[in-house]
Amino acid sequence: MKFFFASIAFLLCYQLNAQEIKGKIVDDKDNSLSGATIYFDGSTIGTLSRKDGTFNIEFKEQSNLTLVIRFLGFETFYLPNPDPKTNYEISLIPKENQLDEVVFDTSPFTREQMLKAFKHDFLGRTKAGRRARILNEDDIRFYYDKDEKSLYASARQPLQVINKELGYKVEFDLVDFISDFTRVTLDKDYQKTNYFGGTSFFENIAEEDRRIKRKRLKAYKGSSMHFFKSLCSGHLEESKFKLFHKSFQVPASSVFDIKKVNRKVRASRVLGVESYEDSYEITILGNDFENLNIDSTLIRNKFQKKVALLHKDDRSDITFKTKVFYVDDYGNHTQINNILFSGDMSKGRLGNMLPINYQPHD
Repeated sequence: MKFFFASIAFLLCYQLNAQEIKGKIVDDKDNSLSGATIYFDGSTIGTLSRKDGTFNIEFKEQSNLTLVIRFLGFETFYLPNPDPKTNYEISLIPKENQLDEVVFDTSPFTREQMLKAFKHDFLGRTKAGRRARILNEDDIRFYYDKDEKSLYASARQPLQVINKELGYKVEFDLVDFISDFTRVTLDKDYQKTNYFGGTSFFENIAEEDRRIKRKRLKAYKGSSMHFFKSLCSGHLEESKFKLFHKSFQVPASSVFDIKKVNRKVRASRVLGVESYEDSYEITILGNDFENLNIDSTLIRNKFQKKVALLHKDDRSDITFKTKVFYVDDYGNHTQINNILFSGDMSKGRLGNMLPINYQPHD
């Protein structure tokens, strides 16, 4: 499952080195489920289960890959790092038949005001975000906690988003959304943090002509995917990135130690088989907390490194709360909850989001 801090068409052609995941979808009484939706989170790769509940889906291994299985009336099933050597039988659990909770609305804001604030943070502030439309806004529920000064949102059904600018229909299964403020308000000037999480599936709804490719490339340039891919390939300067630490421009080698490794992503005790994938292992050098003259075990046992980036004239800030993480060949990184973005990289949100299998030179 992918998470985002302030800082998801079927693939028409597959990589030659793609592998295949196979399995069968059944209910809790072992009945086959036909028409279950199966996709890789954040990708354009998906399929439906057949009449007998079986499915097969091709993929190229990437970091943090999760197979999502959804069927109406059942709990969503998540399968992290699926193994192509395993023939899965996945049993879905029926959802409890619960009516929507009756909530006495004591919010100081109207639904229209909360919806506007939600779309600002969920879709983003870029041109693509402003042009994007949520088709099923009525499925979104809001709650504002005056004591916590926080706006919460959830959805009865996956949100259907039309992104005209980038030519995608995105199906986003919203799991969490929260915006925290310093006072009881929806004013962005008083917003502390914004967070949303869920799974996503991308469908191409526009012909991939030069215009669409150009717009997608523009969204990619300066993104976190672009940064991490450039970092691992040693092409930060060529990609127009400048790295700063404590207001001084620094070389990447002073902040990041990068190694190409075979990372173990799964192990089967029954079969005695371990599976590996090529990844870049990135270790952050130094800990900003070590420079604080505070004798506290709470600080001593924590890790944090803040850096600033300039891509052309646009600034982004990245806070690393993990010392080690991994990046795949596309520029997707692990430890998503512990790598936080603000500034330009945080503005795009869903509006500028690209599939995790996006290739800028396709």
